[in-house]
Amino acid sequence: MSQTKAVPHSVSKKPYTIVALNQQHKRKLFDCGQNDLNRYLQQTAKQHQQKYISKTYVIVATEQPQTVLGFYTMTLSEIAFDKFNQTDNKKLPKAPLPVARLSRLAINKEQQGKGVGRLLLVDAIFKTVRLLDSFAVVALVLDAKDKKVAGYYQKFGFIESQDQPLMLYLPVKSLKEMA
Repeated sequence: MSQTKAVPHSVSKKPYTIVALNQQHKRKLFDCGQNDLNRYLQQTAKQHQQKYISKTYVIVATEQPQTVLGFYTMTLSEIAFDKFNQTDNKKLPKAPLPVARLSRLAINKEQQGKGVGRLLLVDAIFKTVRLLDSFAVVALVLDAKDKKVAGYYQKFGFIESQDQPLMLYLPVKSLKEMA
């Protein structure tokens, strides 16, 4: 019988995994400090996913794959061309435009400030870029909860909507450059 060498733990596994929400995830234990986001994950996300309304992805520690450390939800949508700033909308048709929408992103209180949100946002950007192989979208769009949250997304290049400062977007050109 041959023996296998043990691989050091830090080399053999990534500390986090991002996967689609599924039955094994303990949603009831999630607490980001905002009741509306907690409630969405705990009571609504799975049903929306089953009805193809939205898709929710969770980040889990590789060693504890049932514990949700954070999540984000994506949908496809349309927005009016005039929501984009003048530089961007002059290049676009004067009609409703297809977008990917990051509709929610939340991090468990114990993980906030540790880079988990960044990992989820980067994953959402990569998924949006992969989507371009099959569907057309002109931007990744989101609605920030407040100015502080908007400032966080602006660090990643998100731009304020022309008439709604908490509606932010990242044009497809920027998405592709980041991916």
